[in-house]
Amino acid sequence: MKFDPYEYTSVIVPGSVLVVTLALIFPDIVPSITTSLSLGDLGLVLILAFIAGHFVQAGGNVWESVIWKILGGWPTASVMAASSSLLSQQQREQLQQKLTTDFGEKTATSFGEGRGQMRELFVHIRQHGSVDRIEKFNRNYGLMRGTAVAFLIAAALVVVFRPEKYSIALLLAATALVFTIRMVRFGKHYAREAFAEYLRTPATSSTA
Repeated sequence: MKFDPYEYTSVIVPGSVLVVTLALIFPDIVPSITTSLSLGDLGLVLILAFIAGHFVQAGGNVWESVIWKILGGWPTASVMAASSSLLSQQQREQLQQKLTTDFGEKTATSFGEGRGQMRELFVHIRQHGSVDRIEKFNRNYGLMRGTAVAFLIAAALVVVFRPEKYSIALLLAATALVFTIRMVRFGKHYAREAFAEYLRTPATSSTA
């Protein structure tokens, strides 16, 4: 089975956190993980981690919505606001002008109101620039998001099934907080890099 880099970093790694937690709490269910691993066991763990990772990332979709709402919205949604630290004032003015040229005035004035516009911007970058660094930040963002949720779930499982281990639950929750902070950081890096790369792309005529 072949996985792409996103699946390795953003799905399997968080999934493995949850699988190991379940194995430690319920050793009778997956005893091989807590003892020794044969090649066959390793393959089983990989498959379980891949499946668990997708469940974790589903929770990550909810978690990121909560976090960004608390922080005032997605970084890309408030990029045009004077209070945004994502871009400088000069960059915001350049962005406004370039969006008008490439997509029309309507898109430029309403940019940030929906995530669809960011997808359109990303397609433009892919066609006229480089997305390598953007995708790198996106993979790291996904990794931080998934791992944060995996540790949150692990903390909740410890509280429910091993309440006497509350200190471990607190440690897991603190770890989740650290990864959440990293998630936010990489989310901003992703947005900043996407806009910086877009500003470097050649101008195209608007069809609007």
